[in-house]
Amino acid sequence: MPRPSPVTDEVRRLFETQERHAWSIDELLTSVRSSLGAADYSSVFRAVSLFEREGVLDRIDLGDGRARFEVRDDHHEHIRCERCGRVEEVPVCVLDDASAQVHNLTGFKVTSHRVVFGGLCRECGA
Repeated sequence: MPRPSPVTDEVRRLFETQERHAWSIDELLTSVRSSLGAADYSSVFRAVSLFEREGVLDRIDLGDGRARFEVRDDHHEHIRCERCGRVEEVPVCVLDDASAQVHNLTGFKVTSHRVVFGGLCRECGA
């Protein structure tokens, strides 16, 4: 069992208390440094890897070349602003009907899917 770590504790706190989705390692590092005063990339990476192995976090790919992580939760999609990079959760799976259609067209039983919508957030679209 890994020894207690202030960085690991802070990463856990961020995921438990922040109303934010899809953290990158760099974003977590910035927040951990802001709270603790110091932290290194490898410590944050190890904390996230631990939580991913434990099944607490899911790794998601939003098509921007950076791995992101969020608390394992009900299935949902994401939308990413193509101008500023802001990411938001689409609160429900909007593809349930599409899964049935894919099954009807191909005969495959759909067991998973990953979709990231792209667009412009309210600020960038104004």
